[in-house]
Amino acid sequence: MDFPLTGLLETLRTCRWVDLTHTFEPGIPHFHAFPDEERTTLYHYDEGVGTQGHGFLAHEYRHIGQWGTHVDPPAHFVRGTRLLDEIPVTEMILPLVVLDATALVREDIDYAADVELVEAHEAEHGRIPDGAFVALRTGWSERWPDADAMQNRDPAGTAHYPGWGEDALRFLVESRSATAVGHEATDTDPGRLVSAGEYPAEAYILGADRWQVELLAGLGEVPPTGALVVAAWPKPKAGSGFPARVFAIVPR
Repeated sequence: MDFPLTGLLETLRTCRWVDLTHTFEPGIPHFHAFPDEERTTLYHYDEGVGTQGHGFLAHEYRHIGQWGTHVDPPAHFVRGTRLLDEIPVTEMILPLVVLDATALVREDIDYAADVELVEAHEAEHGRIPDGAFVALRTGWSERWPDADAMQNRDPAGTAHYPGWGEDALRFLVESRSATAVGHEATDTDPGRLVSAGEYPAEAYILGADRWQVELLAGLGEVPPTGALVVAAWPKPKAGSGFPARVFAIVPR
């Protein structure tokens, strides 16, 4: 059977392509309990620069799987659920829905996205399609790459940044069959809960056998509905997370 995929690609190339991925390097914002990246130049074009030789360029990267814009598979939190290599490629291109909570975050820095936000989005833009990737836009990515600004800790050490509420995620999974979610902060839950060692929203979404992308960028360049998202990553055996390359394809 003849599928006109070349024509489809030509159509996609008429769209805007928006990179939703932060560039990573040592020192970037990350979950407070994880170590920083270490990068070594093993080989360099010039003699005497690489630790093992010269003539070409090759780096060794040492970082946690949850580094930069990254994917968390369900097994990141829940034993017996899908690991990174078990997520099929059919889930890596999805309808993209962006819930805009930026105004709410300006009023409450500890805002947790709720069902009311989802209902307000649907009242204006229509029902969220089944199988979507639902991203929470909070404006938090504008603080990148300032790690202190991203964590926004008070004098007592408690972090203050927005996140998902468990009720919103439960609605998206159980009533809208969302395939995956994403957000701009380092964590699924608001910072005040993470500082207390509580992760109800992240435990729910991963426990529901969904995957998520953390530390998204560029959501302000994407419409609330009508775009596609492509999220891809390497395939480590039994992987618990990995940096991802995520982008949106937006109709003009």
